[in-house]
Amino acid sequence: MRTYFLSIIMILLCCNLTAQPMTISREDLYPYEGTFEIEKGHRITLGIFDEFKSLVYLDLKTLQLGALIPVKKNVFRDNNDSNKLFVFLRDPKNNVGGLTITENQIRVMGKRVAPHTRKSISFVSGNRALKGDFYTPASKGPHPAVVFAHGSGAATRSVAFFTTYFLQLGIAVLTYDKQGAGESSGDWETASFDELAGDVIAGIHFLKKQNAIDPKKIGVMGNSQGGWVGSMAAAKSKDVAFLLMRVGAGENVMETMLHEIRSIYQADGFEEKEVNEAMKMERSYMDAVAGGKTWEQSDSVIMSYNKYPWFKKVYPAPREKSVRSEKNHQWLQKNLQYDSYTYLKKVKVPVLWMMAEKDMNVNSQKSHPRIIKALQDAGNKDYSVKIIPNSGHTGLTAKTGYYNEAISWQYAAGFWDVMQAWLVKRKIAKIGKR
Repeated sequence: MRTYFLSIIMILLCCNLTAQPMTISREDLYPYEGTFEIEKGHRITLGIFDEFKSLVYLDLKTLQLGALIPVKKNVFRDNNDSNKLFVFLRDPKNNVGGLTITENQIRVMGKRVAPHTRKSISFVSGNRALKGDFYTPASKGPHPAVVFAHGSGAATRSVAFFTTYFLQLGIAVLTYDKQGAGESSGDWETASFDELAGDVIAGIHFLKKQNAIDPKKIGVMGNSQGGWVGSMAAAKSKDVAFLLMRVGAGENVMETMLHEIRSIYQADGFEEKEVNEAMKMERSYMDAVAGGKTWEQSDSVIMSYNKYPWFKKVYPAPREKSVRSEKNHQWLQKNLQYDSYTYLKKVKVPVLWMMAEKDMNVNSQKSHPRIIKALQDAGNKDYSVKIIPNSGHTGLTAKTGYYNEAISWQYAAGFWDVMQAWLVKRKIAKIGKR
């Protein structure tokens, strides 16, 4: 039941997807990535989502999103509606130039806009070789760029429509496999946030060497765990020109995880008395780990609560030391004390930090004032910290934000338009066909 890593946006979506009728490689999916204009002011943008090995789309007008199941070459169906078909159209040179979407016997056509180029790349961070993708708008550069600071877990390079969203605004993207995930070396399971921030900075150094990139307009796009990592990168590197953040925490890792764990107990229907008792156990355990106790010593704190009636609900199977649990112990010892505040109070570049009102992973209400205070302490003159109403950690509309709430497949209003307006105002993004 216990969860120790903050989720990235699409992991919950992946859990709801049905089995694919056919498989398709990432290489074969690349040609379909991009943005299509249905009519003026109405765009749909599509990108690859690695966990599902297929495409996901975002309608930038309706804020509906969905996963596309490959049916046959150039034909996909919406995971939520088997009658909704996406058919990609190829030109005489076999390039994808448009698509048709058929729903309820109504067919609309979209023309491809904002073309881009992509190449597989690698760069070095410390003793690690990181592999990923480098996307650039096909228009004349040099272009602004963003590097992704991943959320938790074994995150890889294909981050769905986030990539193509930036491309259609004229912004290049570097996204890579997190260390130890995909084709990158290293080990994300034991990596410190210091190491992960170093990876982001190494990605920025890679971008600075590219002729297509404006070296004075390279920013970091952080997500969830990337709040700590992105803040560290921005504090440590003078090459970070701006910081974009989605559902990053403004508290330290321990307090954020305790908020997440409490939310899980509540979502699972524990009584208030049980929640309070269990949270006493959780805090004592984390205090032991943060204090340098061994796995066995820390585990004894957990086991001291085994007489409580709720304990078997939390740990139905005996607790055993394993390679994975030992790695988790190492990760906690390295990272529990990291606090965004420590680094944000050194960040003077423009910052847009967006949080979710119904966030079970991050305590937005406590984080919000701490982030503002840190940026004020930095003397930052250009920052915006917002809580998006009715939004869960994934960015989708939510009633409770709990992990077991049905997925709405609808973005909460106020995320994409706020970010676009912010980027345009600072002359980082451009509007219109490119």
